[in-house]
Amino acid sequence: MAGSLACRQCGQKFPIVDGVPWLFDPLTGGRDRRLSKTITLYSHVWKSAGHNSSPGAAHVEGVEEALGESVVYGAVGLDAGSGAGADSETMARRYPFVEVISLDMSEGVYETRRRTETLSNVHVIRGSVLSIPLKSGVCHFGYSFGVLHHTTDPKRGLQEIVRVLKPGGHVSLYLYEDHAANLWKAIPLKVVSVLRAVTTRLDARVLSGLCYLLSLFIVMAFSIPARIMARFGPTQSLAARMPFNFGTSLFSVQADLVDRFGAPIEVRYSRDGVIALLQACGMTEIRTTRRKTSAGWVVRGEVPLSS
Repeated sequence: MAGSLACRQCGQKFPIVDGVPWLFDPLTGGRDRRLSKTITLYSHVWKSAGHNSSPGAAHVEGVEEALGESVVYGAVGLDAGSGAGADSETMARRYPFVEVISLDMSEGVYETRRRTETLSNVHVIRGSVLSIPLKSGVCHFGYSFGVLHHTTDPKRGLQEIVRVLKPGGHVSLYLYEDHAANLWKAIPLKVVSVLRAVTTRLDARVLSGLCYLLSLFIVMAFSIPARIMARFGPTQSLAARMPFNFGTSLFSVQADLVDRFGAPIEVRYSRDGVIALLQACGMTEIRTTRRKTSAGWVVRGEVPLSS
């Protein structure tokens, strides 16, 4: 619950805070304003929303539906950027004999610890996906939902996930799509990118409140019309192209809006860009698809077997 962990080779010590080891350099965030702002934003998001989140996990289930197979493989896995731990919890409950390492840079690790405290197969650590505090080749699968595109170096983050996997290990990711071919989404994204210069400077609590109000407008202007149009053949294709067509209730897109307006870093990919990213990290057997309930790429790759 308290104390520190020390490296036997270099002597560097890492604190254990309320049962969670902090395996990162705490000065890192201060040296990069975008990273510091990202940590602050998502610490607020996960601490505020964590207790209201459902016991199950919609994210990992949606990824598996898109892939047509489980993301869990082997005996040990990494949830890289686990947020409030909903996906870590779901994987651990469904596969009680699989060890799940739940890693996040934000204070969401404490919500993860709370929701998984009865699960002996979940190991919560606070650390960066850009410098994963694990030995190479210790995991059978890696999973990361909506994280790499908010880092300062997505390629390095994926390289780190690949590094900690055994040969033959699987990676399952969710990454933002650039929507270059869909003007209904591409134009609003350009507008949001301009506004982000201001909105990323807002206090996280103020931004969160504004996004609740904006969610009302977005759902009524886009989500509800899209759901109505999806019922009729002639308008189904238009409904599929509309932004925020996945909204289900008046405040259901609030978290997505916080992501759009609050994250200082946002990288988006084309299908070719996603494939190129995995190939650059040495992955093979690459497959890409989309989630049914939200825009973005679901991608899976494998670490090549040793020769």
